[in-house]
Amino acid sequence: MAAPARDWSGEIRVGDWEQYYLGLDGGAHQKALRALDIAYRDGVRADEPELMVSVESVRRAALEFGDHAAADVLRDRFGLDSPSMLGRGLKLVLGEDGLERRYLDDPGLQLRYIGYRRPYARYAMPIPDAVRRALA
Repeated sequence: MAAPARDWSGEIRVGDWEQYYLGLDGGAHQKALRALDIAYRDGVRADEPELMVSVESVRRAALEFGDHAAADVLRDRFGLDSPSMLGRGLKLVLGEDGLERRYLDDPGLQLRYIGYRRPYARYAMPIPDAVRRALA
């Protein structure tokens, strides 16, 4: 039985989208920002975190560019049954499961991640098919 069609309407604040960003997507997030004509002078994150973008644009960022943060903000917003890219990335770098909720609100954990991330600077973790299916 096919899943019911999802309504991808509405908007998402760029800062909410970027809270899920780990930098393990091979530059997909920056490609998405560029495609949406969103400035990011630091080369990583949007200059204007309060900017609103359409849910469909964020969905496109995940599907077309492989933006992990886009996949995760949609996962949380719509309760999608798909793996957490944030959780997978934290497991890869820190070796622990179940850190995604804590990471979003814990500056200490965020700094710990940054400290251990360097060996993965050029790593591009692929988006699993289960995530793509959930966003289809």
